[in-house]
Amino acid sequence: METAALIAWCRQEAQQRGWVEFPREVLEHLTQEQAQQIARELGRDTLMRLPEWEVAFFEWLREADPPVWQDLWGDGDAQPYVVGISLLPFLLRERRRGFPICDLVGAVNYYFAPVHITPVEGVAFLEAALQARREGKPLTLAQQFLLEVSVGAIDIWHFAYHCRVELSAVKEAVAELVEAKVLLHYRSAEELAEYVQLE
Repeated sequence: METAALIAWCRQEAQQRGWVEFPREVLEHLTQEQAQQIARELGRDTLMRLPEWEVAFFEWLREADPPVWQDLWGDGDAQPYVVGISLLPFLLRERRRGFPICDLVGAVNYYFAPVHITPVEGVAFLEAALQARREGKPLTLAQQFLLEVSVGAIDIWHFAYHCRVELSAVKEAVAELVEAKVLLHYRSAEELAEYVQLE
């Protein structure tokens, strides 16, 4: 589908439903360029429902960490999983990282970006993890998590979901990294705001 036709379809969908709900086949064929154009044209005032894969993640989160799910989607009047369409390019580009959980108010945030790796202990720990991976040695969960953070911002919930590990184990790994001065942990949405980049 041509970009102009996609934008027209989005406008019609949003007018009828209140938000855009992209069918799987549309998302699978949508280019990054088209997603950026849609976000530019409609980003100010159009909502979209999260893609199927991200809805599946949030249904897992509802069971795995109910207080976090409630903090994000708990408003009884709001339709869950509806966000600004300006997130479309990010969600297509960063499927594994997903919709960033970084602005919790009633729960502690566990969102980390490469800049949160400390310049001395963090870099040394990261280099050791990279060396262990190159040598084919088994990695600890803390090493795996730091490697993931080193390539891009991620929250512990998406990491746990995609790596199929217990949330409690990831929290323990983060606590270990923070205690060893390898990773900085900003817990509030206000502290994290400057580190959230979706473009």
